[in-house]
Amino acid sequence: MLRPTRMKKLQILALEGYRDTIVRGLQGLGTVHLTDYSEKLSDPRWKELLQPHPLSPHVRKIATQNIALNRLLDLFERYDPEAREGFFKAVFAPLPPKKIESREVFGSELIDTVDGIVEKVEGEVEDPVKDLERIEEEIADLRRIRGLLELVLPLEIDLRDVGEADYLSVSVGIAPKEALESIRERVEDLTDNTYYLGARETAENKLVTVIVCLKEHASTVLPNIRRLNWERIELEGQEGKPQEAMDSIDTRLMELGQHKTEKEQIIVAAAQRWRDELKKYQEFLMMERQRQESQTKFARMEHVVALEGWIPQYSVAQAVEEIQGVSNGACVVDVSDPDDKDDVPVQLKNPKFFKSFELLTRLYGLPTYNGVDPTLFLAPGFLLFFSIMLTDALYGVIALVLGMSLIRGGGKYNEAIKDGGIILSSAGVATIIIGALSGGWFGGFGLRVPPLAALQVFDPMVQVTTFLLIALIIGLTHVNIGVVINVVDRLKTGQVWKAISGNLWFLFIQPGLFFFLTGHKPLGYIFIVISLLLLFAGHKAMSMFQVTGFMGDILSYARLMALGLCTTGIAMTVNVLAGMLAMVSAIGTIFAVIIFLFGHLFNFVINAMGAFVHGLRLHYVEFFTKFYQSGGTEFKPLEMRFDIVDIK
Repeated sequence: MLRPTRMKKLQILALEGYRDTIVRGLQGLGTVHLTDYSEKLSDPRWKELLQPHPLSPHVRKIATQNIALNRLLDLFERYDPEAREGFFKAVFAPLPPKKIESREVFGSELIDTVDGIVEKVEGEVEDPVKDLERIEEEIADLRRIRGLLELVLPLEIDLRDVGEADYLSVSVGIAPKEALESIRERVEDLTDNTYYLGARETAENKLVTVIVCLKEHASTVLPNIRRLNWERIELEGQEGKPQEAMDSIDTRLMELGQHKTEKEQIIVAAAQRWRDELKKYQEFLMMERQRQESQTKFARMEHVVALEGWIPQYSVAQAVEEIQGVSNGACVVDVSDPDDKDDVPVQLKNPKFFKSFELLTRLYGLPTYNGVDPTLFLAPGFLLFFSIMLTDALYGVIALVLGMSLIRGGGKYNEAIKDGGIILSSAGVATIIIGALSGGWFGGFGLRVPPLAALQVFDPMVQVTTFLLIALIIGLTHVNIGVVINVVDRLKTGQVWKAISGNLWFLFIQPGLFFFLTGHKPLGYIFIVISLLLLFAGHKAMSMFQVTGFMGDILSYARLMALGLCTTGIAMTVNVLAGMLAMVSAIGTIFAVIIFLFGHLFNFVINAMGAFVHGLRLHYVEFFTKFYQSGGTEFKPLEMRFDIVDIK
């Protein structure tokens, strides 16, 4: 339990003809982490025997099919969107995930089947999609023109006259009010007073203008008045007065809307028929792609394929039996122990309850294969620290209820949510215990009930010095555990000098100081001298920094007291404010209840977040640094994992 799962190296030589069946067998087992042969093939001795296995031609085909499936699913989502659960519903009360029963489809049959389905679905939706694109383009153009017509609505002109005739040019535009006189003067100068300028005010407090001038003057007039913030409105091709043209466009928009709805219904019907099938084969393709891409890690000879990987020790017999079975014995399987040069993948191994706390270990990083898995130490330490910093039993009840809601809600279908629920509910139970012992019932509110008051053995707001001393003792113990783990681990792995010259001095300085301060000075001197010798032997010029570093680590645990007092202090403040309001009037009582509930809820959220962050910090910074080596490679087996397909 204190180390990751023990692994075995698995090497397989098999006839090329059994390659796919072996890969499918390994994927079905889900216990083999394949490694890449390419590094070994760089060695000239291996290069003479083996060659890299080529990329399967199916990989590109599968990628193309995935693109086609995604395109069709996106199309269906656009016109027939699936219902989505909100965040809180998805976490606390999700619906059971939809499952699609199917036999397993793979290999050439899968690729041919997907081609047929894509061709059939595209045939159904191709024409409606093209019609919709044309309709939507026309609707967008008509709406643009309608917007322009709304601007010229105050003008009582026939739109057929707008544009250029044999001798005249009629232009419509919009300009700011303050620019009208400047525009008039400019047009008058450029046309020798041969023009007409009409203007009407729009709803946007601008002016819509119509300018009539000789055709020969238009090419000079229009560019000049644009410099005066006059913008031309293009309305060529429209007939009748603006209102008549708008009515005509509205009629056409209504017709187009009906056509659009008809085409959309065709796509919606196709979505309801084909969406599940497309999703099903999308998952099959994902599994097939995983199988095909895994083969790039193999090596081969003329008729033989070679592959290797890592497998948990407890799965070796089952894997060998499976490989021998699917290859009809036409293979050689070798199982061996890893050596010191191997980068062995890491699979954490902890009892059921502690397994949920692996989530917190992974936030920091996986241990090395031969390192210590700290999860068994992290779990009780985190729960203790969290409960001391939250230090209120009723806040613990809230945490417990939330945690159980996660487990019974999203935790039924999502492992991460389940792990989070177990951690939160466990922290809630620990907080209830610590809160009851310290009299934390909504900041002392519950102490008015005699049975609850009888449980209190410690008052953090009164016995502050004692609280600080308890926090530092916990910190000293925690750091000592980290040092002991390091020493024991180094001794077990034969690193005697590293065990002696590391932090062993810290274990000797403590009894030395204890004996010295309690009057047993000779014995104290012995321990202190041994401690100093170990310190200088292992750290030399950095010895002083080792001492100050350990002092800082232990003092850092004072945050247990600080956050505990903060939680209690804010809770008591909320109670005082609510009590003051309750004494004012009946309305004050209502506001007092609101302040009480929301104040404690706010206090719980803020300080629970603080307890979570600082509880992890004390492990990651003060505890893990004493013994923990992270940087392990995660164990990622070739496996068959379906989200929506239920294989029958």
